[in-house]
Amino acid sequence: MKGLRVAVLGLGRSGVSAAKALLLVGARPVVLDEASETTPKTAKHGEELEDLGVPVVLGWASPWDSDSIDLVVTSPSLPRDHPRLLEAIGEGLEVISEPELAYRITRAPIVAITGTNGKSTTTVMTWLCLREAGEDALLCGNIYGSGYEETPLSEAAASATPEQTLVAEISSFQLEWVKQFRPASAGITNVAPDHLNRYGGSFEAYAATKHRLFAQQGRSDTVAVRMGDPLVRAPSGVGSPLALTFGPGSGDANLGAERLAVLGQEIAWKDVPFQEPHNRLNAAMATLLAVGLLRRRALDDPGGRAASLLDQALSERLPAREGASEPKLAAPRSVLEGLKKFRPLQHRMERLGERDGVAIINNSMCTNPAAVVASARALSGRRHLLLGGTNKELDFIPLRAHLASTGDAAYLFGRDASSLNEMLGRRWPVYASMAESFEAACRSAKPGETIMLAPGCASMDQFEDFVERGNVFKQIAQEWLSR
Repeated sequence: MKGLRVAVLGLGRSGVSAAKALLLVGARPVVLDEASETTPKTAKHGEELEDLGVPVVLGWASPWDSDSIDLVVTSPSLPRDHPRLLEAIGEGLEVISEPELAYRITRAPIVAITGTNGKSTTTVMTWLCLREAGEDALLCGNIYGSGYEETPLSEAAASATPEQTLVAEISSFQLEWVKQFRPASAGITNVAPDHLNRYGGSFEAYAATKHRLFAQQGRSDTVAVRMGDPLVRAPSGVGSPLALTFGPGSGDANLGAERLAVLGQEIAWKDVPFQEPHNRLNAAMATLLAVGLLRRRALDDPGGRAASLLDQALSERLPAREGASEPKLAAPRSVLEGLKKFRPLQHRMERLGERDGVAIINNSMCTNPAAVVASARALSGRRHLLLGGTNKELDFIPLRAHLASTGDAAYLFGRDASSLNEMLGRRWPVYASMAESFEAACRSAKPGETIMLAPGCASMDQFEDFVERGNVFKQIAQEWLSR
């Protein structure tokens, strides 16, 4: 990258991180944003970059001058068919995403997690498992607003040493422009309809984009997949990565009723700070991803610390249960111990408190109907669900079935509230704001029930992002809880 003239598209978190990383590796970045006027966000980011000597161009609308640019790093907010990207390709310029940039400039191995739901939690769990196993792991990527120590992906990649590990959440938008990107250990938590407005209404195109995570992996790499998942497929054939599996009753990570058994080691569910079925699945994947990273290190350095750790784990593995085969790869006990350090992420099933027996949960990160249903089923008692925002051309009929079968209640707000109500059977009240929907839920909820912000939609109609939406909800909820 040294000396390359790089156009970074987008003055958001990803663009700022990419520009800083490019400076660190000796490139010459310029950041362009379509915003024609300065907003508080663009002003802050623009001033920060210009202080570093990075030119910032607002209101960018002119055609490409391929003679002055060597490479384009695009923001995940720009769709593949954006006119500016098509112009760049037409001029013969290479377009890449932030994960591709990170892979090209880093000396550290990457553990990458994507999926429709659960990817942030799985990323944090993997990071905790690796840290407990002695890895100097950095939490980075698309994860944002988790409450944990996060580092932007590009900056982490530029400064990381070979002894460190990047544990990165990756979105499908970022996977649209990867080419050489090769994580040492990778997993797709699940695939359910989401962002179909981005993919021309095609679920198949969305799922295929998720699978680009595995595209460049080889035999020294590892993938973790759920057994029997009809939508997530591990690569197969000569030269494919090692596929580790997890699921209830079988697999390399076996989710039993009382314990999680992972490659010859076990941990009791009562000893970890989460019991929800979806978090148990996330934990199983996280442990396998951590073992996969250690395997890669052991292959690269047979005399190193990771190789010794895995050899010791093989010698300490528990006897195989009846009918199970002895694993050739074993999980160090420390990997499983990392699960004990997990604490809920902000804006993801975040419990805010309780008043008069009514619990309040902030799940602002819940942005598709499948996540709404899964989140609701993780709770006991009747649920009062605050729904709304900008629908991403998703079908809410499954949520309609859930509401009909459980007796849960919905309170709709936001730009697409009326169209959501059509899909939900035209029986739910519509409110002008999230605050009004919350007050209505508070009036209806009884002891033993839960009020949960689970929008099922994007936030940009009324909020900057899901973090601002969640923070506003927390303020509203705390006022009610303290009355």
